[in-house]
Amino acid sequence: MAQMMVDGEAEIDMASLDPKRYGDWMTTEFAMRKNEECYDHVYVLHYPDEERPAARPLRTSPAYDRQKDRGAQFGWVNGWERPNYFGPLDAPEGFDENSRSFRRGGWWQYAVNEAKAIREGVGLVDATAFTKHILKGPGATAFLDWFTCNKLPRIGRINLTYALTGHGTTRTEYTIVRLSQDEYYLVSAGAWTAYDQDYLKKAIEDKESDFGRIEMQDVTTQWGVFAIAGPKSRALLSDIINDSDPTTALSNKRFPWLSAKQIELGMCPVNAIRVAYTGELGWELHHPMEMQNYLFDLLEKAGKKHGLKLVGARAQNWLRQEKSYRAFGTELGRDATPFEADLLRFVDLSKEFHGKAEMEALGVRVKCCTLLIDGPSDADPWGREVLYNGEKRVGRLTSGGYSVHFDKSIGMGYLTPELAVPGTKLKVKMHDQLWNCEVVEDSPYDPKNLNIRLDG
Repeated sequence: MAQMMVDGEAEIDMASLDPKRYGDWMTTEFAMRKNEECYDHVYVLHYPDEERPAARPLRTSPAYDRQKDRGAQFGWVNGWERPNYFGPLDAPEGFDENSRSFRRGGWWQYAVNEAKAIREGVGLVDATAFTKHILKGPGATAFLDWFTCNKLPRIGRINLTYALTGHGTTRTEYTIVRLSQDEYYLVSAGAWTAYDQDYLKKAIEDKESDFGRIEMQDVTTQWGVFAIAGPKSRALLSDIINDSDPTTALSNKRFPWLSAKQIELGMCPVNAIRVAYTGELGWELHHPMEMQNYLFDLLEKAGKKHGLKLVGARAQNWLRQEKSYRAFGTELGRDATPFEADLLRFVDLSKEFHGKAEMEALGVRVKCCTLLIDGPSDADPWGREVLYNGEKRVGRLTSGGYSVHFDKSIGMGYLTPELAVPGTKLKVKMHDQLWNCEVVEDSPYDPKNLNIRLDG
């Protein structure tokens, strides 16, 4: 805490205690009610799937009521209400609370069905809580090239990149969309809006005199996001896109993977990004917040013949682990470098960037990997479970869940480099027992990305 007060950043990951984990939306009454709730929860049993109810709902996207009517059970992310899963339409009051467990709770089968829908058909995920910034101006390109470790995308393309701390570890993960020569759309984790903005703003203030004028605008609450994913996602969107040739508008030739285009879905203008956090064919549909209900209704109506299913965050979290997609706050944070997160392909060592020398000096102390787990038949890991090699503790999981593709538990975590190789057999401690697990190749589901690049 002293380092944060004096230097602005700590040498270890202090995100869970960082005041910037809250934003300007937090008020005195909110703080008071959440503080009082802590006393209420001192002597209650805390489940890993716990959601606390005080001061909710507070921040809601326009489609909140529509999703609630369709069975959404919500989680809390930076004040936003975000569907965790979609339960029964006639769920009684307290359904979610009574579904919680240290094992597979009453919500589990609903999340399984949602995950299967994306793998086999098409699903819609509300990702409105994403943090979104516009960065533009004569100095924007040179600044971003210094601020992040990957190559900048060409106009109309996107890339995944990282801003590093002064110690060489990961500070923020960005999806960058290049809108024009010196204008960029930055998307980062929804839980860390003020945290990301503070670091970005301070870096601009420090470097603007070197690079030229840079304008930064937080547009998080101006743009909603629906993620449409699954093998039928192209067919669904082709039914409602306004284009001279709807049958080819979303093809690989006209809309390749990792690109962005402005399209029209019905009457709604959409900044569409061809990327999917689930590892399936899909698009993120960034749309004006005031048109969200119109777009939701349009997608839902068009989706009926394609079997569209509403999908929550828990199913999405399982699916991203099948693709070994790292998440900020679990696999990614200030305790590990992009090298240690095994993200070398997103680091351009041919250029100079903030934290590069420090990152290289640290080397690779540990390495992120994916594990398939032969665990209990009624429970899955959540993250933080200890990994053993014989009787020796050698690491821990950072994420965990259930794989619908492999029909077993899955997890991600950090091990020493000599253990973080495919084929290494370890054990993971769950419910006071040791269960067999094995390190597997990254992206054990569709390792060649054939599904996400599917043409049509």
